[in-house]
Amino acid sequence: MRIIRFDIYSRLMHWSHGLFFIWLMITGINLFFTKSSLLGDPLIRMVHIYASWFFILLPGMLYVIGSLSARKDVKELTLWNEDDTRWFLHFIKKNKPVIKGKFNGGQKANFTATLLLFTGLSFSGIVIWMKSMFSIPFVELNFLIHDSMAILAVLLLTGHLVFAIFYSESLRGIIFGEVDEKWAEVHYPVWKMDKIK
Repeated sequence: MRIIRFDIYSRLMHWSHGLFFIWLMITGINLFFTKSSLLGDPLIRMVHIYASWFFILLPGMLYVIGSLSARKDVKELTLWNEDDTRWFLHFIKKNKPVIKGKFNGGQKANFTATLLLFTGLSFSGIVIWMKSMFSIPFVELNFLIHDSMAILAVLLLTGHLVFAIFYSESLRGIIFGEVDEKWAEVHYPVWKMDKIK
């Protein structure tokens, strides 16, 4: 039997953020390695800038107009407690950690890192885009911040994809919204019990 883990709004928030990030990563790498000018090819630059607005605004809009379930997911991902710290200790020791909610400590850490990188990339990107409003040293600093955060974001995405492939039922959950009940009982027993009440 399969049970619903993520509704359509949770999945749209996840995939809108992820797919636009991949698009920005591809165009950003192109801009970084283009030798024609400091800011790269004008067409690629324009595509990069306009895609960034979807990257910034679309997940927020989906959060606002979305479901209570999607907002609860985001809220839970931002709440840290002792269980999450304990989860990391168990994970490092290769013990089976007990997860008392819908998300484990690793998923919460990934969300927090993603949120911090999202914020840093957005603000530094806006400074670079509106460079005529700022001093040259400040713009150059934001180039460095933007590039550094982009590298960290690519590393985070790589780790996220590796875990998603390794834990394929989690991947099915974020694609189709449903997971196997027995899998949920093993990995998220408290959430599963709350779900079927």
